[in-house]
Amino acid sequence: IRESGQHLLSVVNAILDVSKIEAGAYAIVPEPFELCEAAELCKGMMMPLAQAKQVNLSAHVRPSIGELVADRRAVQQMMINLMSNAIKFTPAGGEVRLDAVRHGSRLELIVSDNGIGISDEDLARLGQPFVQVCNDVTRQYEGTGLGLSLVKGLVRLHQGEMAIESAPGEGTTVRITLPMAGPT
Repeated sequence: IRESGQHLLSVVNAILDVSKIEAGAYAIVPEPFELCEAAELCKGMMMPLAQAKQVNLSAHVRPSIGELVADRRAVQQMMINLMSNAIKFTPAGGEVRLDAVRHGSRLELIVSDNGIGISDEDLARLGQPFVQVCNDVTRQYEGTGLGLSLVKGLVRLHQGEMAIESAPGEGTTVRITLPMAGPT
């Protein structure tokens, strides 16, 4: 009962967050924080899910990346949603990886997996609220279709960019680029 309640609460919160973003009512509070610490926290939160699915989860965020000025809760939500999706669509024995690379004044967060992948025609629809890729391979996975939409909205609020590369049977890579000094 508790797990079902927590699941329903997370669905309602995701719907509310997406609605707030689309209405322009989602306020972010940028502040400096160590990205390395935030990434380790998110990895720790996702580790039980990865272990249950027998997926190897790793995070490669060096302390030398330094401080990111952003809404910490929102950035952590981005990483959690992307890692959760990657774990969900990666079979046992697969790998999910979180990387961070600094390119001057921009930060690139990369979540990659060697899971089931996504076809080109389905890639164009991803990131829209309630959109899920449904085919014979993905039908077995549950979800609301809100995770990527929420990430896309949070990235936009931070004046960042998001790109998804994927191929069926080869995996998926999601790249988020954010300004290190925060949104203007």
